[in-house]
Amino acid sequence: MSVLINARRRKPECKMAFHVERRPQFLIVAIKGDASFEQAELISAELLRIPLDSFPVVVLDLAELTFISSLAMRALIEYRRDLGRRGVEVQLANVQEPVWMTLELAGLWKLFQPMDLE
Repeated sequence: MSVLINARRRKPECKMAFHVERRPQFLIVAIKGDASFEQAELISAELLRIPLDSFPVVVLDLAELTFISSLAMRALIEYRRDLGRRGVEVQLANVQEPVWMTLELAGLWKLFQPMDLE
């Protein structure tokens, strides 16, 4: 006799924070926390919830992002690609060294335009 077990995927707890700030020329999305592989799906969902309100540029402020996994990088790339199809440019700002090194080693740094936020 066999027993069927319903495997339920446990939804990971969000260990990240997102803050949106509207500036006259662009939208800033500050991402804080640890972008582990467990958080990649949550990153995608949070980014897609942000209303763009006709901004031509979205700046991802990564000043408080401490780590980024390959799946989290994929989420950022997919977000960039999706916005690019709508004519919206995605730029990165305040990227900390560990995250910058990871993006550069993966060859992804060149996909995003850097922006200096003051």
